[in-house]
Amino acid sequence: MKTDDAFHGITTLITANLQQGQCQGSGFFYQQMAPAPGEARPGWREVQKTWLVTNRHVVFPKIGSQEMVPDTLAFHMRKIDGQVLRWDPVVLSRADLLARARVHSNPLVDVCVVDVLDLLKDRVSSGTYAQWYPVHAEQHAGKNNISVEVADDAIVIGYPRGYYDDVNLFPIVKSGIIATRWGLPFKGLPCFLVDAKLFPGSSGSIVVSKPRDIVVVDGNVMLARDKQFAFLGVFSGEPYKQEHPLDFDDMTIVRKSSFNLGIVWYGVLVDQIISQDCRHPEAPANTTQQPTGAPSGAGG
Repeated sequence: MKTDDAFHGITTLITANLQQGQCQGSGFFYQQMAPAPGEARPGWREVQKTWLVTNRHVVFPKIGSQEMVPDTLAFHMRKIDGQVLRWDPVVLSRADLLARARVHSNPLVDVCVVDVLDLLKDRVSSGTYAQWYPVHAEQHAGKNNISVEVADDAIVIGYPRGYYDDVNLFPIVKSGIIATRWGLPFKGLPCFLVDAKLFPGSSGSIVVSKPRDIVVVDGNVMLARDKQFAFLGVFSGEPYKQEHPLDFDDMTIVRKSSFNLGIVWYGVLVDQIISQDCRHPEAPANTTQQPTGAPSGAGG
């Protein structure tokens, strides 16, 4: 698949609706593949699950210090309507979202995945939707003949401040570099930093390596038919340095300093979350089975 097609079909716009208002973020699709079947069916892999990946704070926004469960959460598919494309929202009710969502056992890890395979099957088979593109575990850096290190180029694909090509429904692609030691936890957390100027609404964006058509296989330099990239992680906002509060007679001012850096959670956390099968604290204790039924208000 061409880079243009992959980058344009990899993402989705996400909206969370609460009584207090609407929050918006970015997300992307991730396929959980079955183990390789061996020589009987070489090159064939069954898709076990398809997950919507984004930030925990996009799915469960915080108001103050309290994490909220939205009344509804929607991700969007690109539907072909005659000669134009339009967003087709797939809307999950509060209960269905809690049944489908998985979070990391460490609540500081700002990554969440939502089981959406059954919601995509009918739409994909209908032929009335634009092609979409998921990433998978074999695209982690180092597993697909692409390795990265500090100062390498990084690409962030999402919807900064909700801005995008509203005719073709394509996301915005921004660039930066890996700003901290690749593979090591930054300040003890499983994340790294990128040097890139990003904006609200980019939360949940996929971060990948800069596409390249030259790869190294067993020490040999090879030219790939299509450009390849590695799945690096999930963008989740900007780090700040908080200064000491300044007290005045009638107010206290807390100054925050930013650095034009972005926090990216390592992509391997997606596999950890799936294997941990950890649900949100407000999910019912008996939510252990595959969700059934159509999502509330699903477009079609």
